[in-house]
Amino acid sequence: MKNLPLRQLIPVLEGKVLSGSITKTIHNAAKYGEHLITDSSLVFILKRKASLPLPAVRNLTVVTSNPKALKHVRDDVTVIYVENVRKAYYRFVSFYRSLFHLPVIGVTGTCGKTTTKEMISWILSERKQVVRTKLSHNGLARNLDYLLEIDEKTDYAVFEMGVSGPNQLLYSAHYFRPQIGIITAIGTDHIEGFRSQDAYIAEKAKMLKAVGKNGTILLNRDDETIQSLDLSEFTGKVLYYGQDAKAHYRAHSIRFNLNKNGMDFTLSCHEGEFACFVPGYGTHNVSNALAAISASTLVGVKIQDAIRRLHTFRHIKSHLQFYEGKKGSLLIDDTWNTNPTSIEAALEVLVETAEGRKTVAVLGEIEELGDYAEQEHRKVGALAAKNNVDVLIAVGKNAYPICLEAAKQGMNSKAIHNVTTQAALLTLLDQLASPQTSILLKTSMRRSFSNTLQALVAKSNED
Repeated sequence: MKNLPLRQLIPVLEGKVLSGSITKTIHNAAKYGEHLITDSSLVFILKRKASLPLPAVRNLTVVTSNPKALKHVRDDVTVIYVENVRKAYYRFVSFYRSLFHLPVIGVTGTCGKTTTKEMISWILSERKQVVRTKLSHNGLARNLDYLLEIDEKTDYAVFEMGVSGPNQLLYSAHYFRPQIGIITAIGTDHIEGFRSQDAYIAEKAKMLKAVGKNGTILLNRDDETIQSLDLSEFTGKVLYYGQDAKAHYRAHSIRFNLNKNGMDFTLSCHEGEFACFVPGYGTHNVSNALAAISASTLVGVKIQDAIRRLHTFRHIKSHLQFYEGKKGSLLIDDTWNTNPTSIEAALEVLVETAEGRKTVAVLGEIEELGDYAEQEHRKVGALAAKNNVDVLIAVGKNAYPICLEAAKQGMNSKAIHNVTTQAALLTLLDQLASPQTSILLKTSMRRSFSNTLQALVAKSNED
């Protein structure tokens, strides 16, 4: 955080100083009970309790609407009264963001947004200072705190902007203020928070408003839903990436490179054609790479440098991560999260990297689908049949429609299983595992069997 004189912040907070000095400098901002409070912190106390002991650090400045609750108020503590602490905190965050004029890239989408954000950050961080959201931790309250990491040394900011309910994208945009926005894909997810697929699509489309009338939007040309978005009122710059011939940044000659564990492709754009490689399997990673390269060039990185830098990119854990499994099997961990779009990508990788092995797809329940649950699970079953998976294992009672649809689409019923306990899953996989077997784990292990992966990884490969 940039150091700020307290005197400058009092009007922003709309506060009244009850006690203590205002001639001090703020080095840190924190919410009481949520963040680390250090010396010279500005502390927002959102809780209204009868007794609130202050931490034993020096030169605190406390923002509160209930000063009588404060205990152990030392002489070096400044107490500021405000009517509404939450609103004061948001005013402070908005003010803090206004102090910096730097390129900000916002990334949203049903899937691919975390990887795309990480790729962009990796490219930009070679020579510059980058603030970014961590992993896929994109909750609204957490996102506000990322802004406080920006200081005078920051050159770029790259923020993942997820949504689980209405109006959340513009809420984040109000504080992040992105000038460049990316929509990676729009599938089916978080429907419980939106009630309908149309409402979910409309929320993702708000990235057009988020970047402002003079902003730039990067859209995945290969995504059918994105192609149908109404751009008539958007006055900024629109750029497309993808395999489509009309894409400004187009990938062709895409190949799985099993020797280098990634994808080879050729990038065609206004600057010419370039041979590219991205670590990690799947055409979805080519799409992510296109978005990252194009976004990086928009903020001044040479396209050749962006392409070179991507060669050394490392994926986040549990994003199609390969292990040696038990009994010499090949184990593919894609358990970070799951939705129909990412399942399709994972099945492609399972089949393309099998090299003659028997393919086993372990597919778990998809959360937050509401009334769309059965139809979306059936789509997954159709995908398994379409990709000619040798064995399908659906995990959980709600995943049973996957089995029904796979059988309906012609898959051998003897190769289709529905398990509801971890013991049953491990027993079945133990029977299937061999050096001639490739096993995909594609399920949100946060909800189902959290230690399934550990039980299947060969002991010599465990980190």
